[in-house]
Amino acid sequence: MKIKKTIAAALTVVMLSTAASGVFASGANENISGGINGGAEETQSYLGDNESELLVSPSPGIFDDNEEGAEDVQPTLYPSGIQTAEPDINIESSSPEPYPETTDVPSEEPANDVMISSYQVNFSCRLDGWPRKDYAVFNICSEDGKILDSHTKYITDTESFSIDFNIPDSKVGTVFYLEVTGVDSIDYYSDNYPVPLTEKIPLYTYWSEPDENGDRVPVSSAHMTAHVRTQCPINIYADGEYVSLSSPAIFDGSYIIAPLSEIAGAIGISDCTYFPEYNSVKVKTGDNEMLVNIGYSYLTAFGSDINLDLPVSNINSLTYIELRPFIEAFGSTLEYYDNGSYIDIKLTKSPMAVSSIAEQEARINESGVGSSTDYLIWVNKEKFRCTVFSGSKGNWKWVKDFTVGIGAEGRETITGVFEYIDYTNMWPYDSYYVGPVMVFYGNYALHSTFLKYDGTPYDNTVGAKISHGCVRCQAKYINWMVDNIPMKTRVYVTES
Repeated sequence: MKIKKTIAAALTVVMLSTAASGVFASGANENISGGINGGAEETQSYLGDNESELLVSPSPGIFDDNEEGAEDVQPTLYPSGIQTAEPDINIESSSPEPYPETTDVPSEEPANDVMISSYQVNFSCRLDGWPRKDYAVFNICSEDGKILDSHTKYITDTESFSIDFNIPDSKVGTVFYLEVTGVDSIDYYSDNYPVPLTEKIPLYTYWSEPDENGDRVPVSSAHMTAHVRTQCPINIYADGEYVSLSSPAIFDGSYIIAPLSEIAGAIGISDCTYFPEYNSVKVKTGDNEMLVNIGYSYLTAFGSDINLDLPVSNINSLTYIELRPFIEAFGSTLEYYDNGSYIDIKLTKSPMAVSSIAEQEARINESGVGSSTDYLIWVNKEKFRCTVFSGSKGNWKWVKDFTVGIGAEGRETITGVFEYIDYTNMWPYDSYYVGPVMVFYGNYALHSTFLKYDGTPYDNTVGAKISHGCVRCQAKYINWMVDNIPMKTRVYVTES
């Protein structure tokens, strides 16, 4: 009968509208459907756990006007035992209320017509030992393995860095892949990728989470941890004697670099004078001089340039230089032994240094000068050189020599045989000081070059006639003498 169909339609509208508002519990449709099928009498349903009853009874107005015998009835809806106001139900226009839209997660991603053309990978570096300075290569690849962009990074320590790759215009959701060489491994999320890679590292592109306005942006970046390559120990020997370095020799790519002054000392050259105004080091043995410019990839040895594969660098406040070309310029030889877990480097003494040392020893032993201690200091004014010997009269052995400054014209450094008779920490002046001070006659002394009160050079000049008569030494040399040479040591000053 049409009454049944009409009532069923009305109840379906009410049911859906009420369910959208959270009124009906599971099973409500089944109860209502059963009631309608049984006739136009009462129908019951239960509302969730509180079992509140919803009663439906025929009321005027629900039948069509053109139906013969139809009465105008409206259903009256009320919970069990409570009379309610009659709702205004329009069968033609009523529809279920839509579910409220969420704002934190849109039902759809933005239209995928946005193209990305770059990908940034941010690296933190982790060091598990002494770094093996090396070049690392980073390639971004397509899914089929084609290299789209490549970058090379010189990795020396744990400094973080970023690489910006250029890629062809691609849709959000495209996956790229990273290839890496020159590091030990890569950490990405919870995975560790040993290098060389057995599988490429995926680089994802995606839409960000919505911001407070519900907007999402494309993401084409990643953060990884690079484990910097470490090196096995490098042992250096000179004429069979182990060389103790204050800072170790380092693999730098395929080359070995080491502290300049300590390697020079190992092959018999102690005179390494730093000139801050030129950021250069002069290395000298006898009359043979080499100029080393920090930051440049060449040496000037005895008037000729020697090219280096790596620039001279400053590490741990020390000047590092490529080992082989430096020592070979002074006539030394180098042998390399890779023992797997460690490397031995065997050097020979510089024949230039050996000759200079022999000449100085012969000269001082022929002079017949002795000392009250086991040390002797000889200042040769013509060569601007101070040499320290150990031993005894007629049997002095070279310890080290270095370049000094002496008295200017009219204020010449005194010549003769003297003794180290007094010590003071410094002689202060308005803008600088000199010190420590080793007095050997009247106001004549060996002391430092001019130093600022923060300890940095004010005027570091040596190898010139520059003082008021004293012998100026660069700080590392005067400090070494104060630490090692006792009072009463003979000081021998000659014109040549």
